[in-house]
Amino acid sequence: MMSFEAFTSFEQPLEHKQAPRINRVHIGLVQLSTDHSLEMDWAKLLGTQAGVFSSRVYYSSEMTPEALDKIANGIVEASDLIATGLPMDVMAFGCTSASIIIGEQKVAGLLTQNRGDIPATNPWTAAKASFKHLNAKKIAVFSPYPTSVNYPLYQQLTDADFDVVTLGSLGIERDTDITLVAKESMFEALEQMLKDSDAELVFMSCTNLRVLDYIEEIEAKFGIPVVCSNSAMFWHAMHLTGNVAMCPGYGKLLNNQTA
Repeated sequence: MMSFEAFTSFEQPLEHKQAPRINRVHIGLVQLSTDHSLEMDWAKLLGTQAGVFSSRVYYSSEMTPEALDKIANGIVEASDLIATGLPMDVMAFGCTSASIIIGEQKVAGLLTQNRGDIPATNPWTAAKASFKHLNAKKIAVFSPYPTSVNYPLYQQLTDADFDVVTLGSLGIERDTDITLVAKESMFEALEQMLKDSDAELVFMSCTNLRVLDYIEEIEAKFGIPVVCSNSAMFWHAMHLTGNVAMCPGYGKLLNNQTA
């Protein structure tokens, strides 16, 4: 074996040129430690139009306003851990209920604190933007959350001039249980909620709710657009970068069709 000094003569210096960043939208995503669904859903939507670079922030899984508010303490650090040295085009925070409780502007500020002057989104901001995009005013909300979280959701939708015509709640108290809600339970709940309803759109709230694959089936059955947290946030992240999300097979919003 040669010595280090001999190795320096053996080693052959090479030159290289640096290639530009891969030509697709770069999304920096901070998601919760308890989220089992968001990555799976976005893997189906990304294609070659975007790349996602993510980290996670600790969450106790307790579905209470107090526990959700504490998530804010870790957002900056989680954002800083995303792909060091690689510029993002947009930042995203993967929690609907925490965005409601912490506040959309505060979440955006924490996400981009050390990321430069780039836009930011979250499922709550994105959902409301998608309702407007689809020209929907009367909203039916399917919520997995308990009442203490549903009430501020209702308040903020009303404050944004939407009409919540019905709000169905599963009352689940731990985030990790939301991902286990069965397809059959969602359809049965929607049957109950939408009977004799004049809703113009259904919002299926929570990034942990596994509903993305069923959106087109729900739209066909009930005849109105369906937006879920994960579809809304991907659509909005692309929109904020001046791009159009094209994801056929995942509902009206992601098919780039307006109402």
